[in-house]
Amino acid sequence: MRIIEIEALENGAHRNQAAEAAVGIPEGWAVIPDELELPATFPFVNIIVEEGIVTAMTAGTVPEPEPEPEPEPEGSVWDELAEAIRNGVNDVE
Repeated sequence: MRIIEIEALENGAHRNQAAEAAVGIPEGWAVIPDELELPATFPFVNIIVEEGIVTAMTAGTVPEPEPEPEPEPEGSVWDELAEAIRNGVNDVE
């Protein structure tokens, strides 16, 4: 059994869980019937829920990935900075 949180997260995804055995359905969650096909964008989906059961699910919008952070300066830059500090350089013009 798979369950899905009815309210989507900020990014459009829905939290979901799968369980081997029957479990109690938490408030605000719904059952996804086994025969309901999951779109390729799952968990970024739009759902219609009736009486705690998902009756329809369509593909949602998958957000663009976050950009990679800027690389750290190479070790030699840090080494040069540390050497300048050790030599008393306090101002760079």
